[in-house]
Amino acid sequence: MSAVAAPEVFDPNAAEHRSDPYPVLHRMREQAPVHRLVHAPSGRAYWYLTRYADVQRALHDPALGRQLDRLPEHLAALHRRWESDPLAMVRRNVFNLDPPDHTRLRRLIAPAFGARTVAAIEHRIEQVVDDLVTGLADDGTVDVIERLALPLPVLVVAELVGFGIDDHARLRRWSDDMLRSRDPVQVRRAGTEFIGYVQEQLAFRWAHPGDDLLTRLLSARQAGELSHHELISSVFQLLLAGDETTVNLIGNAVLELLRHPDQLARLRARPELIDSAIEEVMRFNGPVGHARPLYALADVTIGGTVIPQGDTVIPVLLAANRDPAVFTDPDVFDIGRSPNRHLGFGHGIHFCLGAALARLQARAAVGTLLRRLPHLELAADPEQLPWTPELFLHGVRHLPVRTVRR
Repeated sequence: MSAVAAPEVFDPNAAEHRSDPYPVLHRMREQAPVHRLVHAPSGRAYWYLTRYADVQRALHDPALGRQLDRLPEHLAALHRRWESDPLAMVRRNVFNLDPPDHTRLRRLIAPAFGARTVAAIEHRIEQVVDDLVTGLADDGTVDVIERLALPLPVLVVAELVGFGIDDHARLRRWSDDMLRSRDPVQVRRAGTEFIGYVQEQLAFRWAHPGDDLLTRLLSARQAGELSHHELISSVFQLLLAGDETTVNLIGNAVLELLRHPDQLARLRARPELIDSAIEEVMRFNGPVGHARPLYALADVTIGGTVIPQGDTVIPVLLAANRDPAVFTDPDVFDIGRSPNRHLGFGHGIHFCLGAALARLQARAAVGTLLRRLPHLELAADPEQLPWTPELFLHGVRHLPVRTVRR
């Protein structure tokens, strides 16, 4: 009598999947679309969702939330014991809140990222990109991440918020330490320094109001529309939390175009496809692996599986965006794909506030790079490129390229 094979234990966070998580995500979607993964040290249960319909449902289901204080105290206490968050001091922002607090803060912040505001700074973004790209062709092999993708979002958002342009080096360092470091001491130190800097900027803006988001948030604080803690946390969210996403989007876009020369040639021949190309990058190999974790506020049934109250739900965006039930030929990179209903920017009330700004920066960066460096190629084996160490943020860490002389 033959032995029955044990079911596969899926862990999309495992190091061997970082550069290409899609094979394991496809197997999960087919064999265990609502998959319970237990974190060994804590015994904490995570439920990974990999079907488009389940991910979309989870992102707008009011039975799933982000605020621990909405859980019964004994369940919330377990999460607090399991979680050691060195940046807890800057977490009270729209990313981590549910209505009504989420609604109140999003209403205050949203105008800074609306279509009118973003359109008004489009020319400035193009100037910044042009300055960053200038000289790349003469520098031999260059790292697109270091020279273009990393500096761009900090420079742009710093101006939008109202920070001095000369402070971008410090802001860049704090962003790297807080969002990329795995050392909790380094993360906490960077967070403390950043908060001190924000306090200084708020004091300056109180004495010298400007036409910027920092001044508007300070006015809202004085009017009692948000707390001081929420003000600091919102600035953190605006300046840093969207930074890594844009970095990854630009890097992944350049990588995929260079890995797909037919699509690169297509884009060069039809530059008007740049917007569609950016959307396809968001679907095909997006900058965020999964949405922020959600807590089951009550027992909830997803995909025919009951998820107990208090457990953590992980909607995997990368998996949803290659679901063959929604996308024809999901593993094909097609810059002209239409329709393209990807979930790369999230869904529902937590749809990315900075989506329009991220799209604009990626369009400017990728479009200018391809226009100014017409004979670009990878300067490293794509299989050996380093990637972010965890599934949540999904991007190549270094991307060496060179211009081929013809």
